[in-house]
Amino acid sequence: MLNDIILLENETLIGGIRVPYKITMATQIVITSGSLRCRVDFRTYSLHAPAMAILLSGQVIESFEADKEFSGFGIMMSHELTDSLNLPVGLQEKLFLQNTQFHSISEQMLEAYMSCYRQVSNIMKQEDNPYREQIIIHLFSAYYYGLGYYAHNTHNAPTTMTTQEQMCERFINLVSKNFKHERDIGFYADKLCISNKYLSTLLKQNTGMTALEWIERYVVLYAKSSLSSTSMTIQQISDELGFPSQSVFGKYFKRVEGISPRAYRQSLTE
Repeated sequence: MLNDIILLENETLIGGIRVPYKITMATQIVITSGSLRCRVDFRTYSLHAPAMAILLSGQVIESFEADKEFSGFGIMMSHELTDSLNLPVGLQEKLFLQNTQFHSISEQMLEAYMSCYRQVSNIMKQEDNPYREQIIIHLFSAYYYGLGYYAHNTHNAPTTMTTQEQMCERFINLVSKNFKHERDIGFYADKLCISNKYLSTLLKQNTGMTALEWIERYVVLYAKSSLSSTSMTIQQISDELGFPSQSVFGKYFKRVEGISPRAYRQSLTE
């Protein structure tokens, strides 16, 4: 079970995240001092302590910049471990299935999360403790119920988005879920019950990018994160993204990025 947990120390957060980085485990980052600015799935977030970021498996960190006063910690957990906590379905949806959450927390909650982190860290070192796994599971159960409180408040906050902004948000959510197999604008326009032309015009006016550009950026960002943070072969990445061949994938990647997948991976070691 201990292989299902990764504790992120302050030094790891400051200098150890190589971007773009594809998240493979449920991740929480707590900022105890200073500020953090990061970009996740094409959205930029700025946080000032005390604050928390809840990241979901499959998302991609594009940039991660901490100021000189930054300090914090993080916890990463596998799906198997989060399943073993037996959390209520509604709470699991808020924490592990909905969009990225970045928000401030109270000093009281910060102390609670820091205490949980320290306790888990200490228990993990007690190799002779026969109840180590059970203790950690109960600690994390309490931890996630605390997170659920903030997730509930965040998702029930009133929205001030315009109708056009809501349409753009729906499109981006659709792309994030379907880009591996659907790269045709018509698929998304049909889902939104609007024309291809109107969809691209709407997105260009509100986001600065057309529908095709959004789709391409999702595909290439996922490919880049796989090339930089996994051992997947180019063929495996091509297959996962639904391309008919590695050659077609390579041409697509180079057209958008200006460099081949192989050359991009090689550039990371130079």
